Amino acid sequence: MPQDIFISYSSRDRESADQLTELLISAGLSVWIDRSGLEVSSSWSSEIVEAINNCTAFIVLLSPASLESHNVIKEVSLASQKRKKILPLDLEPVQLTKDFEYQLAGIQRAPMMNIDSIIRTLGKLGLEATQAPVLKLIKETDFRKSLMILPFEDLSPTADNQWFADGLAAELISVLSNVRALRVTDQQTTKEFKKYGGHLTTYAKEMNIRYFIQGSVRKFGDQIKITSALLDIESGDHLWQDSLKGRMDDIFDIQETVAKKVVDGLNIILTKEEEKKVTKKPTENAEAYELVAKADEYYHRHTKEGFLLSIQLYTEAITLDSNYAIAYASKAHTLANLYRNYDRAPKLLEEGLRLVHIALQLKPNLWKAYNPLSLIYLLQGNNEESERAAIEYNRNEPDDANSYYTLGFFYSQTAQYSKSIAPYEKAIKLNPNNLSAYFNIVISCNKSQDEPKQLEWAAKAIPKSDRRLKLFPDDEDARVNHAILLHFAGRDEEARIFARDHANVKDGKALFNIACLQFDLQDFESGITTFCKAIDAGFRDIRLLHEFLNPPGDIIPKIEGIHDYQKAKQMVKELSGQ
Repeated sequence: MPQDIFISYSSRDRESADQLTELLISAGLSVWIDRSGLEVSSSWSSEIVEAINNCTAFIVLLSPASLESHNVIKEVSLASQKRKKILPLDLEPVQLTKDFEYQLAGIQRAPMMNIDSIIRTLGKLGLEATQAPVLKLIKETDFRKSLMILPFEDLSPTADNQWFADGLAAELISVLSNVRALRVTDQQTTKEFKKYGGHLTTYAKEMNIRYFIQGSVRKFGDQIKITSALLDIESGDHLWQDSLKGRMDDIFDIQETVAKKVVDGLNIILTKEEEKKVTKKPTENAEAYELVAKADEYYHRHTKEGFLLSIQLYTEAITLDSNYAIAYASKAHTLANLYRNYDRAPKLLEEGLRLVHIALQLKPNLWKAYNPLSLIYLLQGNNEESERAAIEYNRNEPDDANSYYTLGFFYSQTAQYSKSIAPYEKAIKLNPNNLSAYFNIVISCNKSQDEPKQLEWAAKAIPKSDRRLKLFPDDEDARVNHAILLHFAGRDEEARIFARDHANVKDGKALFNIACLQFDLQDFESGITTFCKAIDAGFRDIRLLHEFLNPPGDIIPKIEGIHDYQKAKQMVKELSGQ
């Protein structure tokens, strides 16, 4: 059947091709696009040849990937031979290769996002749009409305209350996450947004988020002023804006007011249970709340010094309010992470276990406390209780992505890789932006020797990883994880290029992951050297360090003669004795 437009593109640019297709169809134009994702090795479909013969206009999406695609080259060549009207669109500025220079000589290129120019050009070719194209930035993935609380800006005269601004955002995330009709972006993503330097519309499209809360905080002594607004990125409208003043003792009432305005602005009807959670105060003591907000800020630095400072502040908050359940659970979680990453003193876990039990005595339905409980039992080697805690968390919070992630994490940490896959899949469904879940599920598929699922999930994860690198090009950990995903997707040559380019990597975890990748790529000598660098940079996960130095038996003979192998074993031995 004849179609107005044929779109030629590389399978690696499918998301952009799909977006353009939707725009053109929304303008009343008919489009033919190959959905099969033919690879270089595939036979060239006769259906494609027929579609090019029958089209009025031929659009080619230009990118580094399409310039390397044999199929795109053939499609452009055939369209030129058939004297089709060719419209080249740049996904990004590229230098044409010789294969394209001749076919596109003298043809003006346009950026793909200039949709008005594209529609005008097609009109000159006789393809008149019957209505204005609809640019839908955000694709709904489920029934929930996507919402992100952006970092609140500190406008205090002394400019030293960022901890308070971050604490307010974190509390709103926690409260609004209880609303089943909302898909609220997690706290870590909100904190990472501070590093983003691009336009919010670009970020919204990449992260698939439609609604944003923007705000600022002004704190001077005991006086506070909080300004906030709810933005619909699709329309560009603010659904509401407000400014609230009060004293620190009023902070919980102010938070409740903002949360209710969000719910009302999005036309959401709360259940009675949700309304209770939205209006629930974590503590009656505003000073204790301040201390926990400061402690959370230090915790999220994930350094030894940050953990120690946060433990001190949680302790002070508990002294002020001995019924502050979340403070006990948060301190327990911090102690577990201090043990896991920096200090192997068993007393840290014993104290953490005591604190979690207190938190649950104070608030039996504080299901999030089962996350540190599961981790502490895991670190103590009590796998039965660790699994029971993870299952209990998941059973009572079935709409919480983190409850599934906790369960998947337990199974993957206890080498039950096949069992970890289903919880990770559910965690991704509930939180599609959790790149850690994508990465972990690929690792689990590999460890369980499920190659079809490994390839499937690696292919799904790579576009997410690409997006992360586009938004945060300086993220060391993301760059390394991207290389690992390329390897697990069967793209080893690209993975080797990433693996070689790590001279400036300083993060211990990122260096350890590079070492693992080098081992997988059979570069054992570089792997051992990078492994030692990871320890020097502070990587302290003893279980993973031991696993690395005790690979399958067929690899041992290949690494025993490497110069730094004995040095690496001695480093791990010394760390294990701490």
